[in-house]
Amino acid sequence: MYLALKHLHLTFVVLSLLAFFIRGIWLFMGSSMLTKKWVKILPHIISLVLLASGIAVAVHLGMSPGSQPWLMAKIIGLVVYIALGVAAFKAANPVTRKACWVVALLVFAYITSVAVTKTPLGFFG
Repeated sequence: MYLALKHLHLTFVVLSLLAFFIRGIWLFMGSSMLTKKWVKILPHIISLVLLASGIAVAVHLGMSPGSQPWLMAKIIGLVVYIALGVAAFKAANPVTRKACWVVALLVFAYITSVAVTKTPLGFFG
């Protein structure tokens, strides 16, 4: 069961990154793809499965953010990533949009490094 949950989670990590990256490229190109209904809905579905599978893995392993500092770091990083992602698509200023998008990608990399290293410092450690 654990391996299935882990692989589901990892698959949706990749899908989440790809969806965010592609939507950002479309944003900066002024693509009409961003107006498509499925493009607006799909990231929410991906995020829901990603979050649910992450919670399922943690519950299956008996982990909690209070007892696993690296897990708390991932959750805080996730909140920052979401805020930056929203800002990247909602900000009026194109420079702000691009800066938020790039920083969100860096935060995503940090979250991934925390998951791999199992330390709150991630690639800073």
